[in-house]
Amino acid sequence: MVILGAGATIAAIPAGDKYGRKSSVMDNFISELQLNDLFKNIQLKTSSKNLENIYSELYERNDCQNIRLTLEERIFNHFDSLCLPDQPTIYDLLIISLRKKDAIATFNWDPLLLQAYNRVVKITDDLPELLFLHGCVHAGICRQDNRFGHIKAHCPVCGHSFQKVPLLYPVKQKDYTSDIFIRDQWQAVKYYLQQSLILTIFGYSAPETDREALNLLHQGYGSDVRYLDQIEIIDIKEHDQLYDTWSYFFDKSHGHLKTHKSFFDSLLAEFPRRSVEGYYKRNIEGWWGDSPVCFKEENCNTFENLKMLLHPLLQK
Repeated sequence: MVILGAGATIAAIPAGDKYGRKSSVMDNFISELQLNDLFKNIQLKTSSKNLENIYSELYERNDCQNIRLTLEERIFNHFDSLCLPDQPTIYDLLIISLRKKDAIATFNWDPLLLQAYNRVVKITDDLPELLFLHGCVHAGICRQDNRFGHIKAHCPVCGHSFQKVPLLYPVKQKDYTSDIFIRDQWQAVKYYLQQSLILTIFGYSAPETDREALNLLHQGYGSDVRYLDQIEIIDIKEHDQLYDTWSYFFDKSHGHLKTHKSFFDSLLAEFPRRSVEGYYKRNIEGWWGDSPVCFKEENCNTFENLKMLLHPLLQK
């Protein structure tokens, strides 16, 4: 099970997307995406530069509802425009490092994960389930038949075009139950959390406005100690800060929590498509060897190289 936050998208397009457009984490989101003009006629009470705090204030103020709606539209249009560079990115490697038994759940609105999926599926269709915990600008739904898919696709039952799914914006109390799309995504996350041996959390800061989401993640993982589980945190934050943020999973995995600055240091990169097997062999059977197939920045910089590297694993 992999959980993604805004930091994962930053890692996927560190120099910007195909056209140089950048994503952003919640801190300085407004200025980095050049949205300051929306606030020139109002005085915000918060001094924070974090989108979470700014949006929450707009949501609570009756005099700011038009600005809030305009901000939502601008956010949607920005993420809708993002496009992956032509070469493989961290998202391409992440998806193809997993198989159908696995899942990636993202809090991000951007469409880059879907774009990466549509590229690596040309190499193999044995790929993980994708789940969108706060919605996605390119995810669609047919509410009549309860089917989901890409926004440009059609419902396989009735043939009608899919409609946009709601995006959950950063208010202090999010609703994860009333919309069928969001509710079903979270039900799937709980299932995968219960079944997973390895949980990887990549670039997710667990902000204050996601308190309800954190409660759901804790519920899904359960209250029993899981002595053989492994938790991996991929994040550029300091080690101690990450341990404080993810103390619940540290406790429930019997202290089996590691932090990495880069995706390339994770089990997913060391044992692509065989992370559970590699983890079990090394930590349960006491194997001291090295993975015969692993992702490094220099060996998977083209899709042809990636296909050749993974060829032995795709034949099994």
